[in-house]
Amino acid sequence: MSQSGELRLGLLRQLFPPSRRPAVPEALAAEFSRVGWADKIKAGQKVLITSGSRGIESLPEVLKGLVELVKAAGGRPVILPAMGSHGGGTVQGQIEVLAHLGQTEESLGAPIHADYQPFELGRVFDGVPVCVDRAATAEACDHVILVGRIKEHSEFSGPIESGLLKMAVIGLGRIAGAVNMHRAAVKYSYAETIKAMAEVIFQKSPILGGLALVDDQRNLLCHLEAIPKEQIAAREPELLEMSREVKPRLPWDRLDILLIDEMGKDISGSGLDTKVIGRIMNIYEKELARPAITRIITRRMSEKGGGNALGLGLSDFITAELYRQADMDMTRLNCVVAVSPEKGRCPIVAENVRAALDLALETVGPWRPETLDMAWILNTKDLEYLAVSPSLWARAKDNPALEALVPPESLPWNGPGSGELPGFLDYFEKRQRR
Repeated sequence: MSQSGELRLGLLRQLFPPSRRPAVPEALAAEFSRVGWADKIKAGQKVLITSGSRGIESLPEVLKGLVELVKAAGGRPVILPAMGSHGGGTVQGQIEVLAHLGQTEESLGAPIHADYQPFELGRVFDGVPVCVDRAATAEACDHVILVGRIKEHSEFSGPIESGLLKMAVIGLGRIAGAVNMHRAAVKYSYAETIKAMAEVIFQKSPILGGLALVDDQRNLLCHLEAIPKEQIAAREPELLEMSREVKPRLPWDRLDILLIDEMGKDISGSGLDTKVIGRIMNIYEKELARPAITRIITRRMSEKGGGNALGLGLSDFITAELYRQADMDMTRLNCVVAVSPEKGRCPIVAENVRAALDLALETVGPWRPETLDMAWILNTKDLEYLAVSPSLWARAKDNPALEALVPPESLPWNGPGSGELPGFLDYFEKRQRR
């Protein structure tokens, strides 16, 4: 008999503080005015605006508003696909990534740069090139506005992680910037490499400043701030601390099994957020101490992930569905460019969810249904609602940050003898209605 047939799950909710999403058009206009960008953009000047490959809820609205403000100042806005090697590292592939994220010339009101010519601005360390797309040079545009979310990075920990400095280095640098930065990081560390390269870019590219976004636990915008170029290096670490305080996390330091519905580049740069699952898997960066998760199962690719399965190796077991969905050519390119071949390793492939759970249960050590610590989540960024085993359910009453919603019941297999579960969202909605 399948061991997974003994499992039961209940529903919990993490009690996140109320979201206070600002009205983007008003907040953006206030920030644009505060830093005086309208006065610095002259009639007819070309203004390059960056957009990356992450699934940032507010980004289409932010970009559209920024385009309108640049136009009102007399400028000519152009959107630069700023995402390193994502989208296969090709011009068309990156334009398609933006389209998947709801960003097109029609929706944003500005043309999307449809070319790529790497240009070397200078060198750092012992001859490492610092490159940008020629579109971001003073000869090709008058101003560059960096737009990016400030958050923890999935590959390293430091005073700066994912934000405007990284957007300058890898976003403006595109695939050449990504290759050079990651290679140098093996020897000099991510933080030091990003800072050194960004300093060159800030000196030689016509960067006006950056628009920093911070999301809350529900992945909704909670802070929007325009930062002049000269202040970015000092302000970004402060905003990173703000982001850490509101980052969604699992409410436990250890689990036996974590079942994850979906992974993808739109969810995290590593497909699965390493800071959520406690696994960086990077041979030249310090590993995380917690959470400690014995076995991780991932079911499928996200709809907007584009098939890029970097982060596959963070799981112990995957389903055959995920294996079929993974674009291994795209994954190989991203893993090599990011100097993270470990994250492209293929876990054990199971026929379906039931088979994956059975394999996981065989490898967690001694367990009983009432003592197993297991959770099921949609992905590593949407963590307000969780399906949990009886042991975690029982402990929830002692945690004021958790609300018990529905008591544990047997897993809702899709039918007699089925090895598949419904999607997490379908499961959650049906249990809530009962």
